[in-house]
Amino acid sequence: MVSMSIIKKWFSAARIVFAAITFFAYAAPAQRIEANIKITSPASAYVEGRLIKENSNQTILNWSFANSIVGIENLGARISDFNLSGENNQTIAFVKLTDGEYLASVEAAAFRYRVNLNLPVEANAAAHVSWLDDDKGLLMLGDLLPQIAASNKAISARIKFDLPVDWKIISNEKNTGENTFEIKNIEKAIFFVGKNWRERELVNEKISLSLAIAGEWKFSDDQAVETAGEIYAEYQKLFGETSTDKPQIILVRFPKETKFGRWAAETRGASVTVLSADMPFKTQSVQRLHEQLRHEIFHLWMPNRLALTGNYDWFYEGFTIYQALRTGVAMNQIRFEDYLGTLAQAYNLDNLQNHKISLVESSKNRWRGAGSQVYVRGMLAAFLCDVALLGESKGRRSIAEVFREIYRQHRAPNKPEDGNTAILKILKNYSELNSVIEKYIAGAEKINWETSLESLGIETNEENLKTKLSVKKKLNGKQKHLLIELGYNNWRKLSDKRK
Repeated sequence: MVSMSIIKKWFSAARIVFAAITFFAYAAPAQRIEANIKITSPASAYVEGRLIKENSNQTILNWSFANSIVGIENLGARISDFNLSGENNQTIAFVKLTDGEYLASVEAAAFRYRVNLNLPVEANAAAHVSWLDDDKGLLMLGDLLPQIAASNKAISARIKFDLPVDWKIISNEKNTGENTFEIKNIEKAIFFVGKNWRERELVNEKISLSLAIAGEWKFSDDQAVETAGEIYAEYQKLFGETSTDKPQIILVRFPKETKFGRWAAETRGASVTVLSADMPFKTQSVQRLHEQLRHEIFHLWMPNRLALTGNYDWFYEGFTIYQALRTGVAMNQIRFEDYLGTLAQAYNLDNLQNHKISLVESSKNRWRGAGSQVYVRGMLAAFLCDVALLGESKGRRSIAEVFREIYRQHRAPNKPEDGNTAILKILKNYSELNSVIEKYIAGAEKINWETSLESLGIETNEENLKTKLSVKKKLNGKQKHLLIELGYNNWRKLSDKRK
């Protein structure tokens, strides 16, 4: 049984695809950093390094650090003991403008500072920012290193880590020596450090991925590897290619005690990070793992491989939630009743929103109170698009075709385009989607899905002021056909095979 409570977590800043790091713009070209990061006690890191400029004609005086990531504020306050020096190691004077932002009197060549890496107050934040505890930690270069570039080019780096005794480091960045890595883009680089990590690999003629697992779970390491591989293979078939050379998945318990079922995740670059509490029973634990990975692994392709810019979260989160749900039915991980139950709860949550705004607008305000509309209305809009495509094509087309077309046209290294503009353009190519676009994506009308549900043979029932969905007992031929395309008989077929 799929956990209905997961919808309530979708808009609680539980996960994001890439960090919304604030860069300060100064007319400077892309830069390179060479640094040593030493883990010290208590939970902190001492960073010492040099800036290597690509253009000697540019003067860099501003030094800043990420201060806000996915609603997690005041990260700049973690920086202390900041110092700058010149080519001859002379001290460079500077003014502290605010936490995490400094203005040098003259250009500096080297830097050193300390970063407080105590656990975030909010448990979910541990999936999105760097932290350390007694025996493990998550290090993200996007919030550990200074942000000194202004161009669209990535900041590259060579980083050497100095770790406590018995600690090891795990990353899919290029390893060039003992705890030394070459990084093409610090914004996407993630490192897992600590003791007692269990590393597993899945390599065959079609798939190559690695897992790092920490802590004890009610599922086995073998189950985790098998689950990740099956889901990855499913999405690889959808998009027609691997997402990256070798994606990495990390599964770890929250670093502080949390209630059953809670989880947070982020897919950054080619790394999927899942922080979670376990479930009371083994079957629930396996189901939750599948639920987590269906959503996060999809992000390895969308949006992480797309050359799209701007705030189009309604698509890469809301539509992804729906596709992950569809994938769960297709893989017989959830029943069709669970699929309907999730849609019904999304509808009920959407009805609680007194002030509705368009999905495009909600993406701009995701971290300022519009998160529920990004996730819930995004998923409902995807469902309505799916039904419209299935109905118009008599089951020959579905939302999967839209995903493939967007990926085909906008996968990197295609020319960067605004995400909202590009995706709406493709959606508008299907005339049957115009109503959904006008009312719910570009508009803010109340969800009206009665006609769509009727086309599928699905009826609504009110119980305790909440809507529930169920399949009608009597269906016509067209309704049966469309329900089968949605996976209505999948679980029944699986049950028959098990008898």
